[in-house]
Amino acid sequence: MNCSMTEKLICESTGREAKELYGSDAMCCSEAVLWTINHEFGGGLSKETVIALSKGFCGGIGDAGCVCGALSGAVMGLSLILGKGPLPAGEDQVRSLSKELHDRFMAEHGSVCCRILSRDRDHEAETKGICLDYVESAAAICTRLLLNPEAVNQHEEHGSGPFLKESTADQTALI
Repeated sequence: MNCSMTEKLICESTGREAKELYGSDAMCCSEAVLWTINHEFGGGLSKETVIALSKGFCGGIGDAGCVCGALSGAVMGLSLILGKGPLPAGEDQVRSLSKELHDRFMAEHGSVCCRILSRDRDHEAETKGICLDYVESAAAICTRLLLNPEAVNQHEEHGSGPFLKESTADQTALI
């Protein structure tokens, strides 16, 4: 999927924001990604609600090491943003884009399993290690899917473009 330089910068910025939240211990992986997508795209959830919804996905679903929490947070964010607005996406579109998000993450990292992705990470260390990259990547991939109008055919047909709140669009004018 091709994207403009502005879209690329927004994706990178969103990824960095999620990575910084996670790296600062302010939020776990799933919380940081969902909060960042919610915040950047005007999802309307409070920080408390984001944390309450996504807390159980930390560490691959309650530290079980299953589906990567960052990927889970991205899917929740994608679903939130696509499901809102005057012309919410249909179930088929949300599922299709969620699968695309999964497939891109898998292609980039070779797995979606937290246990496999983080096997070389020292969980006792103060740093989040490689998981910082997964948080950044999940947020960036989700952002790219939300920004790309070709990936959101239903909304394109109805004359609306990417799912980007105005304040983010205004900020990109400065880039």
